[in-house]
Amino acid sequence: MRARRAAAAAAIAAALATAPAGADLSAFAGTVEFDGDVNLESAPGFGLRWGRSGATFGGETSLMISRPTRNILGVEKTTTTAIFYEGRFLVNFPTGNLKPFAGVGLGAVTLTATDPPGNIEDADLLQTLDAISELQTSTSLSYGGGIRYRVQERLDIRFDLRQYLVFSVRGAVFAEASRQVEEVMGADLGTEDYTVQYNEISAGIVVNF
Repeated sequence: MRARRAAAAAAIAAALATAPAGADLSAFAGTVEFDGDVNLESAPGFGLRWGRSGATFGGETSLMISRPTRNILGVEKTTTTAIFYEGRFLVNFPTGNLKPFAGVGLGAVTLTATDPPGNIEDADLLQTLDAISELQTSTSLSYGGGIRYRVQERLDIRFDLRQYLVFSVRGAVFAEASRQVEEVMGADLGTEDYTVQYNEISAGIVVNF
């Protein structure tokens, strides 16, 4: 009886020693593909994730920054900053050291303001470029998945593939088309918001605490 109790205690201790750590911190880098409707070219992205993403039902907060180039109506290229910030719910599938996962997130994407070209003399065109270049913050919903690989007890490698649905974003193409129609018809079409899609492919290192 004592031998069985001792064996059970040893098994519990071993299980606790090898159990997944609670909190984790991840640094990652990847590529962000922006929707053509917002006139942004694909660009590298870098960020941090923190939370408890390794549990069977986990969660995390993610912050990513990218610096895409914006082609303003073919006039001039400028660089803006895209900031992705969101909370996520994750489901991990326990399959040993190689662990696939899936998750959904809700947050916001901010595009910082950029200066319009300085050599524009047309007042209407300059006004359009100002509207395109202003600061924009939009609600986002993301979904995706990936794989975590356990390298050591406290260290994982993680690969992510994620798509963002970004709401209330007005593209430069629509803005310019509206301006041209307004000139012809003499009517104010206002602005229109719609949904665009951004894609993220990234790889990172996870430190478990």
